[in-house]
Amino acid sequence: MILEHHARMRLALELIARRARVSIAHRETGIPRDTLRALYRELHGVPSPSGQLPTIGGTSINSRRRQVQASLFAVTYWRCCRRAAADGALDVHEPNIHTIIAAHDLCRTLAGIENSLDITHCWVIARDLYIGTAKLLECRRCEVRFFAAEQSRFDGSCPICSLYRNYYDAPAITTEETGKSFAQSLLSPALMCHRCKGASVSPVLEYRAG
Repeated sequence: MILEHHARMRLALELIARRARVSIAHRETGIPRDTLRALYRELHGVPSPSGQLPTIGGTSINSRRRQVQASLFAVTYWRCCRRAAADGALDVHEPNIHTIIAAHDLCRTLAGIENSLDITHCWVIARDLYIGTAKLLECRRCEVRFFAAEQSRFDGSCPICSLYRNYYDAPAITTEETGKSFAQSLLSPALMCHRCKGASVSPVLEYRAG
């Protein structure tokens, strides 16, 4: 019983350190919301954000760039689930908060914080993939898998191909850094989750300032 409580508190700390919504931390750990709010304030020095989670995650996908970020996480999460299932750690069809955390951390490592979704949106995407309101499609043109959700402002077209067309229709890029940033956003969804094995998570301290 004591060990179970410590495991739930450690998971809550991992989620709150990554600025997850209190409602998500409560749902995943069962720890009272007041305790989680106090923990959030102690870690970050500000009150926890309020507001309901989106009923349908597709409503928060309001740009092609955001869809690329969602695709990166969705593909990474799917591969992490497959790897964990192959190792016998979980059922590939069941959402797992430790795998969500691992995929979120890997996305930040691969694409950078500025090109990655926060942990709350990652949780929503994993939830929507599980309940069937979102899915991964494969583009017949570029063969990249991308995230498509109900009630999104976009149809089932590939965000990579859309960004590619917009890039070539736009004025020429003059700085090398901008070109690298664009190339990274195109290639990110195709990256494979080769480093993720099950439920490994990063230390809490590195997220206190994040």
